[in-house]
Amino acid sequence: MEIVDLYTDRGECFFGKQSPEARYVVLGVPFDSTASYRPGQRFAPCEVRRALYNIEWNSLVIDNATLYDVDVNDIGDVAVVHGDIVTTLDRVATVIEDIVEAGKTPVVIGGEHLITYGVMKGFHRAGEKPCLIVLDAHFDLRSEYLGLQLSHATVMRRILEDMDTPLLAYVGVRAWESEEKEYAGARGLLYYTSLSVKRLGPVNVAASLAREASRCSEIYLSIDMDVLDPAYAPGVANPEPLGLNPFEVVQIIHRVAGDARLAGLDLVEIAPPHDCGGITSILGAKLLLEALLANRNAR
Repeated sequence: MEIVDLYTDRGECFFGKQSPEARYVVLGVPFDSTASYRPGQRFAPCEVRRALYNIEWNSLVIDNATLYDVDVNDIGDVAVVHGDIVTTLDRVATVIEDIVEAGKTPVVIGGEHLITYGVMKGFHRAGEKPCLIVLDAHFDLRSEYLGLQLSHATVMRRILEDMDTPLLAYVGVRAWESEEKEYAGARGLLYYTSLSVKRLGPVNVAASLAREASRCSEIYLSIDMDVLDPAYAPGVANPEPLGLNPFEVVQIIHRVAGDARLAGLDLVEIAPPHDCGGITSILGAKLLLEALLANRNAR
């Protein structure tokens, strides 16, 4: 995987597993150049790995499942160019393309949510078009934001327009600008607000997502940590009250990641400088762990 070696930096932050033949490839993208409220997402890949290394590796949901039994290859971080959005996203796409063409499953730790554009572009270059399920407080569907067309607030619109994603579905959305909601309606996008999840229950929401995704050949899961209420995840870049709790999120993750069609996933928008005792990074690490174990259990 020569391209991966060219565009990644192994640095000092790993969570303890490097298995070159592994199905799952962990990649950090320490990028936050379009952050508009609370920056610092560039520090998250290291902090999430540190937390994952130090918490217990068992699943709460699956009996006798631990990360010790999962082959994972942590290849380090993309060598991002802070301030250069296009170059950074192109490097992300290049590395993801290399991982996907090697038949591996990328597990990406951001970084701001814009990195998902680079990830999906990499899948697209590799000839794959996974359906996209997003856990997020926001639509990220603005046409532009602060004069930028490539931004954390525009990422899902750019993915829809540039990559013809067959399905985009949201869980936990609760904060939007009118343009975004109108666009979502015009495109017929499926979304469940946090209030809908509370009323319907996470199991029913997850079942509905599974039905909608039944036509998908592959699924990609994007977890924006601001889907959680700030009471549980205060260290995010754009916190929004009235969010989901960890048990609701875990149930949905297990249903989505527990599908053998999962092509990859990312965890984004943790901002360690604004965290309290590292609890958001620790929770993010646990969500990644549960997603990996759910997917391994499905294969």
